[in-house]
Amino acid sequence: MTGEVRFFRKRFFGGFNREDVVDYVAKLAKERNESRDAKDAAEEEVRALAHETESIRLEFEDAKKLMDENRDAKEKAENEAMMLSNEVESLNSEMASLRGELDEAIKAADKDRAAKDKAEQDSMSLYGQVASLRRELEEARQAAEEGIRYKEEALAAKSKVEALEAAKKTFAELEPAIESLRAVFETE
Repeated sequence: MTGEVRFFRKRFFGGFNREDVVDYVAKLAKERNESRDAKDAAEEEVRALAHETESIRLEFEDAKKLMDENRDAKEKAENEAMMLSNEVESLNSEMASLRGELDEAIKAADKDRAAKDKAEQDSMSLYGQVASLRRELEEARQAAEEGIRYKEEALAAKSKVEALEAAKKTFAELEPAIESLRAVFETE
């Protein structure tokens, strides 16, 4: 409906020219059908955008939940790594102390045969402790590597959240256009 004013040709007898009236009515019906089709297409697009928005929102919530879980795991891993680091420092200090004791035992063994036997026994004990400390140190290293892995997973989750936030921003930019389309269709 273009809003144009249409004048019909008059017939000599009996009113307006029938062809002009029929053409005008056909034109109005065609415009009405085109308008209805455009409205239906716009409504379908609005429904599709609403569905896509809901899907993005759900993905965002999942990613946010995953990020929270990863943050908790990261904090736990960092705490464990800190405790293990402190334990490693303590073990290194103890190992240095044990090495000093071993050196003293070896010197004493040179002076006295009996002291040497005792020193050898102490030495064996210290080597056992060193092996135990090495195992504990290896376990601490493995725990630290696991902490690094948790951190990498947390960073990957963060990048997903950033992508979802970008999608949310895009939707927010499209939302005024959707609302204006809705307003247009509600007024018809």
